[in-house]
Amino acid sequence: MESTAAQQTGVQAEITGSSWKRWDPHIHAPGTLLNNQFKRDWDLYLNKLESVSPTIQALGITDYFSIESYRRVLAWKKEGRLANVSLIFPNVEMRLDIKTEKAKGINLHLLFSPDDPEHEEHIDRLLSKLTFEFRDRKYACNPTELAQLGRAVHGVQIDGDAARSVGANAFKTSFNEVKQLLKDGWAQQNCLVAVSGSSGDGTAGLQGDSSYAATRQEIERFAHIIFSANPSTRKFWLGQGAMDRRTIEKTYRFLKPCLHGCDAHDEGKVGQPTGDRFCWIKGDLTFDTLRQTLIEPEERVWIGSECPSVGLASYSIREMSTTGTEWLKNESVRFNPGLVTVIGARGSGKTALVELLAAGTHSVGEQVSESSFLARASKPKNYLKDASIEVLWRDDTTTHADFKSSVDWDVSNPAIPVVRYLSQQFVDKLCSASGLATELRREVERVVFEAIDPVDRLEADTFSELADKVLQPIRSRQQSLRQRIERLSEQIASEDISHRNLKDLKQKQTAGMLQLEKLKKEAEALIPKGGETRAKELAETEAVYRAMQQRVERLNLQQQRVSDLSQTILDLMEYDEPGRWHEMQSGFASAGLSEEEWSAFKLVFAGDVHSILAKKMKAIRESIKTLKEGHGIACDHSNDGLNQLPLNELEKKLEVIRKEVGIDTLQQKKYDELQAKVRGEEVALKRLAVQIETSEGADVRKKQLIATRREMYLEVFQSFIDEEAQLQKLYAPLAAELQDATGALAKLKVVVKRRVSLDAWAITGEKFIDLRVAEKLRGKGTLRKEAEQYLLEAWSKGLPKNVAEAMEAFRETFVQDLTNSISKSLTMEDRSRRLQEIAAWLYDTSHIYVEYGIAFDGVEIEKLSPGTRGIVLLLLYLAIDKRDRRPLIVDQPEENLDPQSVYDELVPHFREARKRRQVILVTHNANLVVNTDADQVIVASSQRGSGEGLPTISYKAGALENCQIRQAVCNLLEGGDRAFLERERRYRFRWDDILVEGDSA
Repeated sequence: MESTAAQQTGVQAEITGSSWKRWDPHIHAPGTLLNNQFKRDWDLYLNKLESVSPTIQALGITDYFSIESYRRVLAWKKEGRLANVSLIFPNVEMRLDIKTEKAKGINLHLLFSPDDPEHEEHIDRLLSKLTFEFRDRKYACNPTELAQLGRAVHGVQIDGDAARSVGANAFKTSFNEVKQLLKDGWAQQNCLVAVSGSSGDGTAGLQGDSSYAATRQEIERFAHIIFSANPSTRKFWLGQGAMDRRTIEKTYRFLKPCLHGCDAHDEGKVGQPTGDRFCWIKGDLTFDTLRQTLIEPEERVWIGSECPSVGLASYSIREMSTTGTEWLKNESVRFNPGLVTVIGARGSGKTALVELLAAGTHSVGEQVSESSFLARASKPKNYLKDASIEVLWRDDTTTHADFKSSVDWDVSNPAIPVVRYLSQQFVDKLCSASGLATELRREVERVVFEAIDPVDRLEADTFSELADKVLQPIRSRQQSLRQRIERLSEQIASEDISHRNLKDLKQKQTAGMLQLEKLKKEAEALIPKGGETRAKELAETEAVYRAMQQRVERLNLQQQRVSDLSQTILDLMEYDEPGRWHEMQSGFASAGLSEEEWSAFKLVFAGDVHSILAKKMKAIRESIKTLKEGHGIACDHSNDGLNQLPLNELEKKLEVIRKEVGIDTLQQKKYDELQAKVRGEEVALKRLAVQIETSEGADVRKKQLIATRREMYLEVFQSFIDEEAQLQKLYAPLAAELQDATGALAKLKVVVKRRVSLDAWAITGEKFIDLRVAEKLRGKGTLRKEAEQYLLEAWSKGLPKNVAEAMEAFRETFVQDLTNSISKSLTMEDRSRRLQEIAAWLYDTSHIYVEYGIAFDGVEIEKLSPGTRGIVLLLLYLAIDKRDRRPLIVDQPEENLDPQSVYDELVPHFREARKRRQVILVTHNANLVVNTDADQVIVASSQRGSGEGLPTISYKAGALENCQIRQAVCNLLEGGDRAFLERERRYRFRWDDILVEGDSA
């Protein structure tokens, strides 16, 4: 922000175009006709005006029914006094024949433009039309007859000055006479009416008498300006008090600017209004600026000890100068800190100016295309090879660019761009179809990110990085849930197959038992007759032996599994867990934990697993040895002690019994084969028993798994809700910014919603359905249509319970079509797997994801027309991107927009943006110059020489209230004159423009 001292010493006077300057529109001078307390010391009076701080640059010299004081001050100005004052205009104060509660006449002021060389004669002519009747004689309002009236009132002979003073004090005029006077054509173009708003000699003095309510309203409706420094009065006339803007305009024609002067009647008050309520007006030092306050009363007038800030000095360009650019007529171009518009005919050098400025601020980047000025100026001959650009900022720092022998758009210094430059090519690209998915979305996200409080950015550099950090746990959970649903579907298929296999398993068990009995009988048949006792003993021993073999087999399997488990534990502890731990440290490094604290996050087993497994392995080996060899003590070989015999003893006993039974060698081989088959059948029957037991519980487990899968499915949707909530939180600052917006900005809305790819889901589902024979889902596209009816609403907007209800209704309605489509020729297992594949598809959520972005008028930015995208882009920089204080340079943004959109959607935001940042706008749209109330207009012109090379380019700058600039706007911009008239019509104020003739380019 510019320092107060700088403001008060007139630094703003250096600003080209509209700038804040101190005016005193109501100041008397020595010899004023009423209440003259000056000591006729003109030198003291002038010294006061010349030394007052802040400096006064425009004076409204006031006198009663007269411009004599104005003439005297002009004479001193011609003598070289008041060098700091650029504008002096006459303020004729008069009293109406309407008295306030304090018995004072209402003061009315006629402020006249001094632009007409014959304005003094016109003012004298107008004033002389006013008359006052005293003792049956009418006196005209001119110096001679005012003196005559004074002598008549006083009754004795007095000198001319005293007589005029008495006459002016007696002279009163009617409101209707003033109204009639100002119907004069010259007056309409050159006079503004001001009325005091005070309770002493102003319209507020009538508020106690209801009979004057209509009169007061008529006076205030007639007036253009209110003389008041009261903040509440100013708010009222700006439509921010008891009446809103619409009511003020309906009642009083238009909003009124409140101006204030010192109203000095003695040297002590010269330039010193009460409470330092100085009058600041934004604009050139012309009377047109005073007219401009009627159109922009809030923007153009300020009452206070300091003028409004002109922005951050370090973010405001003051001047650009160039060397090595003989084709550029201006050695330097100065810029207003507010809204600067650059206009000109085609090829006049408008874009050249902003591209040079962008180059000098390291802000061109990749925006130079073949059609840009910089590119064309460097080919085929490099006219920029000796060019150097220096940009001076308002904090007296500089940036520069040297093109040297080759054009280096980013300059040798890879500095961060200090200007936000939107070239015409950049805007076109972002508004094109190719720019949608990348640049435009990235710009939206950048602005959203910058709207987030830095302390909430989690050290992220971009919105997408921040979103990833915030959403990663939720998205990981979504992925985990989806994987678990897939595994559950596989488990359900297995349980379903197991349940369906139960009948077959039992049949196999029955057949196996019959086969076992058959094998046993075949073995018994091989035993010779007469040895039944020994045969029985043999059978019992064989049974014990087989059981012992199975025990050893189980222990061998257990030994193998323990060995495998030991290796798995070893791999887990040496490789998997260290990797997981280091990955966690890396992923959560920003948690700020010390190495000592991180050590607590290592996963360890609750007990000594190595010791447990070693003991288990030793016990198994000992058991195997015991089963094979026994305990090393004498064994009981009786039948009662068979179960205590080790395997090797059982083998010996079997050999003895077999010999005693008397099975010959040939039969012995067959007997051994039968015994092996018996053993195999017994093992198979035991496995079948386990499978049957498992299958008998499969249906219950399948139902439990199905219930779990549904819960997981609904948890996925809960995670969508969680993700939406997090994104809403990220967008909260922007959403809050847009909540109370009006106009085009109100059409922008934050969009966070679930996107459902219904087509993808339906295409996958149709692969499972026989579309030729299905009853309800017959024909291609039917599934999508039904899913849209049953599922889409719940999927895209519903709570988990809504999704559950919708899916249940869908399943019940279409279950027959889904199951009947499974081919009858498939095996039972393949049918079961296909059924679960269908279920897995039903409960798939990969086609659903949460999408975020911005919509305009209910349409997502990806679907907007190029013109509307242009509006969104500009709204982004003008109204939303409030944290970026860098100058904004925009080259012809209206190329993609219709004129009405420019007027309705963008003009208000250009007006607001210039309060926060410097805006430099190249345009050929009159609305973007006139109705934005541009602070500075730079008119570009060029002249092509006879030879090769660049044309000679020149720039002329000024404010809208400068008549030559206004003429240029009307000449160069289509609809320029209409834009001025429409603006004035919008403010319900008649203003007949005075435009100079001739070429202003």
